[in-house]
Amino acid sequence: MRSFPHYASGYGKAERTLFARLQSDGDLTTLKREFLPRFGITARQFNSLAAGLKGMIKSIRERQSGLIRELEQRIAKAKRVVKRIVDPARKHQKQRRIGILQEHLGTMKADRKVGKVRLCFGSRKLFRSPFHLKDNRYASPLEWLWEWKATRTA
Repeated sequence: MRSFPHYASGYGKAERTLFARLQSDGDLTTLKREFLPRFGITARQFNSLAAGLKGMIKSIRERQSGLIRELEQRIAKAKRVVKRIVDPARKHQKQRRIGILQEHLGTMKADRKVGKVRLCFGSRKLFRSPFHLKDNRYASPLEWLWEWKATRTA
């Protein structure tokens, strides 16, 4: 029997791999036959993985239209604010921000159109923290990597 850290690591790896394969293939029967021996899991464990992932994917798909609406509102508000800004430097930065939001909106609409789901295993905050190691109290990138892996397998 595997010890807990090894089990959690293997389960996390199987979950991430299943998510990637569901996004490309989508046939659970074929995937189940492949995953059981590959990851050393039981059919019940695979069913649990699949059910959990289906729930996450469904939740994200249901939330996509609301996120798009919120982003459109943020863009509209930023455009109203930009009209009142006098300082050229601040105006430029706000226009850059509007451009970034519009690009993000385009990506979200394209994802919804093709049915693509984006999911981060581990927290997004922790994923972005190596860009500012000292601010996030990491001595080195390896220290961050250790915590990232620990979070993903927990």
